[in-house]
Amino acid sequence: MTFYIVVTVVSAVAFVTDMVLRYMEKIRSFGMEEHLHNIKGRTIPIEDFIPYNLTMLTVFLMAFGAFGIFMKALNIHPFVSFPLSLAFGCAVNFTVMHFIKPFFESISGDALGKDTDLSGYEAVCVQRIGGDDYGRIELVYHDKKYRFDAISENETDIGKGETVYVLYREEGVCVVEKQSEVLDIINEDSGNA
Repeated sequence: MTFYIVVTVVSAVAFVTDMVLRYMEKIRSFGMEEHLHNIKGRTIPIEDFIPYNLTMLTVFLMAFGAFGIFMKALNIHPFVSFPLSLAFGCAVNFTVMHFIKPFFESISGDALGKDTDLSGYEAVCVQRIGGDDYGRIELVYHDKKYRFDAISENETDIGKGETVYVLYREEGVCVVEKQSEVLDIINEDSGNA
């Protein structure tokens, strides 16, 4: 019981602190939004069940701990209560990602919809994009930062911190091109004129 109480209290304090700093104090760069993994399910969105950043990890741990306390109060054996608590935490994580987060983004009025055209937006690579692999970019849309999985149009490596341009977005993945590659094309075109 003590284990579940400690997990619940610590994660609740971390979550409340995150929310206060993020939404009341408008501090958004203290690391809670850093991605913990780059998992992308093809048919089942497994990444929505697993906490993808520290904020969602605190939500997962709060749900895990609270359900563990509930199961312990019912005198359920730990071999049953622990896996069920983990499953409940995953279910809460999925619910937040698929229902609660999109709802709050839609009522704020400036959320990115699935059909929002991001072509031409400038972004920064926040996780290295391999020539034939996914990475992550961050862009600003209506004064809010958004992160997306991204791949390189020309299959060139793009290092962390490099500026890129979004060519198009398909199924949540942005296809990007390095700023230097765009400038090279412009210089070639102006040299041929």
